[in-house]
Amino acid sequence: MKKFKLSLAVKDLVQYTGGEYRGDEGLSFDSVATAEDAVDGSIIFVEQEKYLEASRLSRASLIICSASLAQEFPGRNLLLADKPYLALMTLVSIWLSLESRDYQPEISPLAVISPEAVLGERVSIGAYTVIEAGVRIGEGSRIDSGCFIGEGSTLGRDCHLYAGVKLYDHCSLGERVIIHAGCVIGADGFGFLLVGGKQVKIPQIGIVEIHSDVEIGANSTIDRATLGATIVGEGTKIDNLVQIGHNCVIGKHSILCAQVGLAGSTIVGDYVYLAGQVGAAGHIKIGDRAMVGAQSGISNNIPEDARYLGYPARDANTMKRIMAAQMSLPEIYKSYLRSKK
Repeated sequence: MKKFKLSLAVKDLVQYTGGEYRGDEGLSFDSVATAEDAVDGSIIFVEQEKYLEASRLSRASLIICSASLAQEFPGRNLLLADKPYLALMTLVSIWLSLESRDYQPEISPLAVISPEAVLGERVSIGAYTVIEAGVRIGEGSRIDSGCFIGEGSTLGRDCHLYAGVKLYDHCSLGERVIIHAGCVIGADGFGFLLVGGKQVKIPQIGIVEIHSDVEIGANSTIDRATLGATIVGEGTKIDNLVQIGHNCVIGKHSILCAQVGLAGSTIVGDYVYLAGQVGAAGHIKIGDRAMVGAQSGISNNIPEDARYLGYPARDANTMKRIMAAQMSLPEIYKSYLRSKK
């Protein structure tokens, strides 16, 4: 359960969600919760029939549901919405935004900030953060404790770097970028060349360029380019423990789930979905709006709007037929052995 300092009235709920309210108009609400954890003042939601009983038994003061489920909750206070989960998350986002107005930015005396760094208004810097020369941080950005921002890097307005983020030199972030704890942005790409029986390091002198409204999960890593830029496009969301190699280019509004690994120079289009533990060989292209299933291994280009699955990744319908056939292999093998007798 999440309890907020600020209460919302019925009129606020209707205004923020566009839903239809049925119930006591004089109520106010101060928390969101699961059906099991809810108390007086809590808001819950229900979309699936299997959760109806728990919602009926809940102590919640308000249930968000669709109009088709309203009859399941006689006498309860209801907010009717076409998409109850979305309505609840919209309320939570607005609630958090309203409470953030009271946030007072401060720069810790324990931070180490170069006099050649430029900080915008209302920037917050946590303890033990190091900001090097030539860094520019946009208005309203928040840098939590223990971060490192290397020489010449730039952050746009309203970015948030959680504790322990490392941003190497000359990398750039757009506006409203969120990077969670432990991420490393701009480390050297993994480039080596076998010369005279020894692995010789290839200098990595490019940058990382992260566009606006990107969010990157905890402990993910994005390597700088050998030359040029490793790029993450506007609105893309990256889960925890994702590895993006040097010179990769990821388009707009794509989703990379946990433990995805992209080898160098992989190009990912717009609105692509890569499920957990997908691995991509280098120098391939994944087309716009493609979807790749969990644990798939991509070794060749994937066309736009494709659905791929498996290792090696194949068209999903073909792969499903292969997997179904594999289930019959024990019986097929038994038949083969009988035929040899």
